[in-house]
Amino acid sequence: MTLTRRAGLTGALALSFARAAAAASPPKALEELTGDGAAGRMLSVGVIARRGDGAVSLSYAGGHRIASSPRGDVTRPFSLEDPFRVASISKLVTTTGFMTLVASRKVSLDDDAADLLGFPLRHPAWPDDKITVRHLLSHTSGLRNGPSYPVPAGHRLSEAFSVGGRHYDRGAWFGPAEHAPGDWFAYADVNFALIGQIIERLTGERFDRFMTRTVFKPLGLDAGYNWSGVSQGKRDRAASGRRWKDGAWSPQVDASPPRAPATDYPQPKGEPAVAEKDLKLGENGFLFSPLGGLRLSVRDLDRLATTYAHGGEANRVRIVGAAELGQMSEPVWRLDPDRPNGDTEGGFFSAYGLGVECPQGLPGPAGDAFFGEDSQDWRGHFGDAYGWMTGMFWNARNAATICYAINGMPEQGRPAARRSAITGPEEAVIDAAILSLKHP
Repeated sequence: MTLTRRAGLTGALALSFARAAAAASPPKALEELTGDGAAGRMLSVGVIARRGDGAVSLSYAGGHRIASSPRGDVTRPFSLEDPFRVASISKLVTTTGFMTLVASRKVSLDDDAADLLGFPLRHPAWPDDKITVRHLLSHTSGLRNGPSYPVPAGHRLSEAFSVGGRHYDRGAWFGPAEHAPGDWFAYADVNFALIGQIIERLTGERFDRFMTRTVFKPLGLDAGYNWSGVSQGKRDRAASGRRWKDGAWSPQVDASPPRAPATDYPQPKGEPAVAEKDLKLGENGFLFSPLGGLRLSVRDLDRLATTYAHGGEANRVRIVGAAELGQMSEPVWRLDPDRPNGDTEGGFFSAYGLGVECPQGLPGPAGDAFFGEDSQDWRGHFGDAYGWMTGMFWNARNAATICYAINGMPEQGRPAARRSAITGPEEAVIDAAILSLKHP
């Protein structure tokens, strides 16, 4: 990967957030996941699983986080409160904010994205076919990540889609001619950069601040895209993304987060740096990474997952309507084995909603039975970038939840899972969580 069902929380579930009940001793398999990367082990792992009534069945953090300082790297035990770059789970959260605009009828899922973006957006092979909001949210737009990804600050994202634009990349942002918009699934981050840009143009509000206002602040989360809105105290606990290289944990991202209230965004190469005050609203949706740049902790993921599991409402705070969450969770695209209609990435994808992965439970190492026999009941999203492997899922039938983060995954030669297309460490974490949910 490049990088609905209940109306609200019960009193017992709300109380469980305050008490965070201690789970049983962690399985040995989790303790064995971390170590030195030369042995194929990870730097850190954290996981929380809850039953539908809010009771914690598993809560575990192991390994270490590493931060850089003027005096060298500082190593501390990894905890469930430490923030990190969550990768593509960001897409699901971005969709959550976007769907509040759908609910208020400021935008329709079948609107032409070009009208909302203010520039022509058409596949060159299909100039008469509009690319809709639904296409963007479900990765069925016909778009791909071009070589100029991500388009940097001070540059317009429209330059990637206009012939002669400095980021047009000979049309590499568009898929093959036979993949018409709406007919083919291909996972591409640029879809959500465009969604972020649409949010700014519809609201007149910067994407990161919109997400803080509509999702994070209502839930009381100290979280944000590209560190926006995250307190200095939480930034001081940052767990940088690492990979094992030359006998050490090499930093990939967030070794030294910006000091609050500054944010991170892609700067142009070979050009003067662009100051935050000079960022142009509604011109470049890559700037605050709606596609992967969310920073939060496993504890924060747990709060979000439980909210989704209970229809978009937690402790009388609603972040998305139950109807809109239902739309997100219903597959827009399903793999058709008799007529290839999408890139499954080795079996990882078989169905996708609006910013939500919808496992179909296909068996085997190239399948998506990530959660065992009831995999079709689970909804959520995985993340994979800069050494982090993450997951946030809820069970649409019984409201159970699983959230995890693993740091230290190599880019190549990853440990394989036994029963599905994810990695071995991820499968070990999910197995431990599922076991805990089944056995009080």
